[in-house]
Amino acid sequence: MAEQFEMTKEQWLQRRSEDPFWRKAKEFGYPSRAAFKLLEIQKRWRVIREGDKVLDLGAAPGGMTAVESDIVGDKGLVVAVDVEELKLQRPNVIFVKADVFETRFVRELENILQSEFFDTVISDLSPHHSGDYDLLVEQQLELLDAVLDICRRFLRPGGTVVLKAFEHPSLRVFEQRMVRSFRKIERYVPRASKKGSSEIFLLGFGYRGMRRLQHVEPTRA
Repeated sequence: MAEQFEMTKEQWLQRRSEDPFWRKAKEFGYPSRAAFKLLEIQKRWRVIREGDKVLDLGAAPGGMTAVESDIVGDKGLVVAVDVEELKLQRPNVIFVKADVFETRFVRELENILQSEFFDTVISDLSPHHSGDYDLLVEQQLELLDAVLDICRRFLRPGGTVVLKAFEHPSLRVFEQRMVRSFRKIERYVPRASKKGSSEIFLLGFGYRGMRRLQHVEPTRA
């Protein structure tokens, strides 16, 4: 796995230019190739519906956000969250520049939603790549746990979550935690995922629901 993290910038740019999904994203005006991962998932499971409220975590530059915005339409809402700027401006998209571990991030969601909930939570969050794959997985699991905490506060009963993860034996432990919160769990690797990547998406359907919790700031392991 380490070799994918050792590319020079020139090699990375060359590989990107040869990527058919990157070229397709440019053709269709999507900010990133991630749009096609969500489009595949949407075609198979219809995780978003017109009029939905969607929370998009790790949204920048906005590939998945654009797809979500198209689907929910004028009556829906997408709240896009990232520490980087979103390359997308639409009337039904609210951008929150924040880290999911920040206290103010939760407060902003509370201000936006008031007493309402999201229908779907989609997370494309990922830690910064390093040469240590085990460390990368550990950091990703930390992010996944943070998203589950967010679901407990802001996802409606019966709602859906879509989570990016990395395949690893320790992922099964996290999936067991998901089983306690969702009625059905699916694993999926989109065709649009990069070749050789260990990326996988976990989908949770039928959120069992909890009352809205008092805020406790998530902590890093």
